[in-house]
Amino acid sequence: MTDTQILYFLEVAKHTNFSRAAENLSVSHQVLSSQVKALERELGIELINRSNKRKIVLTAAGHVLFETWTKVMELHGRAVLQAKRLQENEQNTVIIGIQDMRFVRSYVVPMIRKLADASLGINLEYRLGSPEEMRQMLENRQADMLILISSDYDSIDNYHTKTLRPEALHLVAVVSKKHPLAKKRKLEMKDLKDETILMVSENYSSVASRNFQNDLKQAGMEEVHIKHINGPREISIAVSTGRGVALTFDELLDEDRDELKTFPFTLPNAKGTDLILVWKEEQLSPIAEHMARLI
Repeated sequence: MTDTQILYFLEVAKHTNFSRAAENLSVSHQVLSSQVKALERELGIELINRSNKRKIVLTAAGHVLFETWTKVMELHGRAVLQAKRLQENEQNTVIIGIQDMRFVRSYVVPMIRKLADASLGINLEYRLGSPEEMRQMLENRQADMLILISSDYDSIDNYHTKTLRPEALHLVAVVSKKHPLAKKRKLEMKDLKDETILMVSENYSSVASRNFQNDLKQAGMEEVHIKHINGPREISIAVSTGRGVALTFDELLDEDRDELKTFPFTLPNAKGTDLILVWKEEQLSPIAEHMARLI
């Protein structure tokens, strides 16, 4: 039994089609089929029920091995990645994950330039992504530090945080200037009860989405219609095209502000929203302190 045979079986099971799997693996259908059959012979187990001619159907044993081997391959990939990252650390490379928002970048870029000129003896690399992608990067050791907003961060045991800029963002309700609510001088919670509320989806930031929904529930707005949008850029477009009223941070709105009207708004979990630095390894603390002084 070889790693190649396992990989071939996983690809066939994933696509439920020999031809598509062979194309993805850049091998012939014949080679792929013979390798999977060789694997079955060696194990003495039938992995694929070949009575169905239209698509691949796994046997019960095939399902068990597919799920187990998939996890093993993921662990293998992570182990290799961590080994590479350890080598990079030995070469004094620090990777910083940065939340991909124009607001965050506007603060971070000058700091990065100063940090690069500070002669700390480290090589800096950067990654951009959504809050959820940032969390995965830190947990999988694809990044050493994260810079993001506190409303998108849920405390992780044994992780350190440092406030880079306190109360950096301000919550607003956002409407199109063509919306009837745009005529008001201010908006209150009661004004939104019959509106579609736009907010970031859990795919973008599970923390922010959960906090906002809890706040609405506590305010007696659990029956309000909520529409989840992937991120701040998409929210600006959704509001300007009349799809609803957004609850977001003023600093995250995109360039088309001339079509929007904002109202200061209050939600308990959106108070004191800071720009923060997150890291795990204790040896990075001096660098974190230096970064905090530069912003």
